[in-house]
Amino acid sequence: MFKKRNLLSVALLAATFPAVAASDAVQGQGFFADSKVNLNLRTFYFNRDKVGATDAKALSQALRLDFESGYINNIIGFDASVFSSLKLSGERGEGGTGILNDNGNAQESYTKIGQAAIKLKLGENTKFKAGRVVIDYPLLNDSDSRATPSATQAAILETNIENAKFYAVWSDRASSKTNDSFEKYTDSNGDDYDVKTVGASYQFHNGVSVDVAYAEAEDVLNQKYVKVSYPWQLSDKTSLNFDGFYYSGEADGSAQGHVGADYDSDLYNVAAQLKHDNTKLTLSYQQVNGDEYEETWGADDDNGLNTWNSVQRLDFDRADEKSWQLRLDYDVKQVKGLSLMTRYTRGDNIDNGTSSEGKEWERNFEVKYAFQQVDGLSLRLRNSTVRSTETVDTNENRLILNYNIAFK
Repeated sequence: MFKKRNLLSVALLAATFPAVAASDAVQGQGFFADSKVNLNLRTFYFNRDKVGATDAKALSQALRLDFESGYINNIIGFDASVFSSLKLSGERGEGGTGILNDNGNAQESYTKIGQAAIKLKLGENTKFKAGRVVIDYPLLNDSDSRATPSATQAAILETNIENAKFYAVWSDRASSKTNDSFEKYTDSNGDDYDVKTVGASYQFHNGVSVDVAYAEAEDVLNQKYVKVSYPWQLSDKTSLNFDGFYYSGEADGSAQGHVGADYDSDLYNVAAQLKHDNTKLTLSYQQVNGDEYEETWGADDDNGLNTWNSVQRLDFDRADEKSWQLRLDYDVKQVKGLSLMTRYTRGDNIDNGTSSEGKEWERNFEVKYAFQQVDGLSLRLRNSTVRSTETVDTNENRLILNYNIAFK
């Protein structure tokens, strides 16, 4: 493993290989010949009407430019990304939208090197990557729900053996969606710490898949994760899928992090989805036993839950909360590229430390249209209504125009 303070600098050294890469590219292979460039343009309007509080509003034009190299001599390569969000509209005091840098609640544009990582092939089925990355593992992941994604500074080892996948990740810094820097994980004493996670997944021949993961930050927090999915094909047009999730979190040692030393929580989520032709109906139930579930690792981390009841605004993961969800997805046959989704999630039995039981619900409605005449262009409207005894009530709209251009 690289030393913490040298991790990013080692990744950036990959940029010093252009001469070797060019030589290799002449032969039709390697760094440049097998490279890919992808440009994503995202216009994002966010309006959260907070009942009895200051609204959060902004409009931004985001850019994400990704470069993914091939491998020099089929061994070493380099990936990099630029993330930027330009302020089109956003008043001081109306921040918290997640699409602009609040910077003292002023709402400002930002630009950062979101990814910069060296990568190595260690045989046919094993890869190593180190540097700034956007990752998606059950217990250590980044969010792309706003203008640009969050990112993590990490070292990653992955290997595949037939239907099995194994991975190990070490991270010492994170950058939230709107932050233009990467911040160290720091406990309540001001000491730095790192986060480690290992996991595996396996898909059986009958379609059943199992994912398991474990992650820890010593003396701060540890988490366990299990997911089981079972697909059942009823007919040519009809199928039934079952999902089961289990999360477990507890404080470790002196717990000088962002949770208490006596923190202990388990979260269960089970769901069944019936799909027939162009319609999907989903029913989900989730239960928390113990404290409010804490999935984030502190500092600038933007880690999220992966359950069905983690929706547009709420996660329904408060202390002892029980919640259920009914969801409907529909692809409109008469208008190719048009899809609709609506869901209602309700939680109760919340232990909020008072004599009254906490309750909350969230209703979501989404419309998405993928333009047929322009490849990679889509428009999406996301609407939510939240009513809760535990947080401010909101009415929210997000309008997202997304244009993705892939260059070879």
